[in-house]
Order: sequence, then structure tokens, then C-alpha cells
Amino acid sequence: MGSDLSRSTTVEVTRKYAGQYARASRKDKGRVRDEFCALTGPSQEQARHLLVKSATRTPNATRIDRRKAEPRNYSNDSREVLEHLWALSGGWCGPHLAAGMSPLLDALVNWSRWLDC
Repeated sequence: MGSDLSRSTTVEVTRKYAGQYARASRKDKGRVRDEFCALTGPSQEQARHLLVKSATRTPNATRIDRRKAEPRNYSNDSREVLEHLWALSGGWCGPHLAAGMSPLLDALVNWSRWLDC
């Protein structure tokens, strides 16, 4: 906002004017917005957005993440092997890793046989 008010002062002023804005008639809302803009500095549209948003927000409310987690395509064991192969390949991207999977697995099996001897 283009004013010299501190952030905490701006928040307090916004809360005060948001209550007035919510209770005001349509004619008085313009006056409240004008006062708010003169004091804090946003445009009329930004002021309307801030005042409506502040009036409807519950103070100290935490946001709940309602996104659904994607189901895993691989089991944990398979994922560990894939991550190991990816690290051995030097971090190849998916298509290159898929193309080089067979030689990498063969090399890994041969290496483990050599270690068992």
C-alpha cells in the first residue's frame, strides 16, 4: 500500500473500517472506502477487496489444505530401487532412465554377484 503507515497499523485500520464497511448502506460504503483510501493509500477496487475480505475472515484462523494426495504408482520397495537406479545413473530424467533401465539393472545384478564372491 502506498502509505507511511506501519503494517500493524494498516491491519488495525483495515479491521476497523471493515466492520464499518460491512454495516454501511450502499451510499455509505463509498464514503467509508474514500476515507480508507485517503488514510492507507490503495485504489478504490483494492480497498473494496481488502475491506470485504477482512470483514469475512475469521481472525487467527488456520488454513486447511484440502488437496488430495496423489496415490503412489509404486510400492515403497520399488520406489527405493528406482531412487537407487536414478542416483546410479547420475540423475537421468524419466525417459532416459526408462530407456536405460535394463542395462542399469543388469549392471547392478552383476555388481552384486561380484560382491558376493
